[in-house]
Amino acid sequence: MTPALVIWADAHSADIASWTPAEDIEDVGEWLNRTVGWVVPDAKKGHVTVCQSVTPDDQVDHVLHIPEAMVRQSHYLVVKPTE
Repeated sequence: MTPALVIWADAHSADIASWTPAEDIEDVGEWLNRTVGWVVPDAKKGHVTVCQSVTPDDQVDHVLHIPEAMVRQSHYLVVKPTE
């Protein structure tokens, strides 16, 4: 698995707490999230799958499936060993 920063557009609410005429809804643009984690290859078709942690025997936790159409950027990271 490879560590990466994934920037992706999330579905989000219009932040309207009551009944509102549809013409009053404002377009606030995309809501971009940044996720850093380990990319799990071929975990779910049509998605970039990222997990938070990986054990020595490749068990994972806190898995997030991001639809490929929502991914705006991916940056693979280089891990430098500590000395």
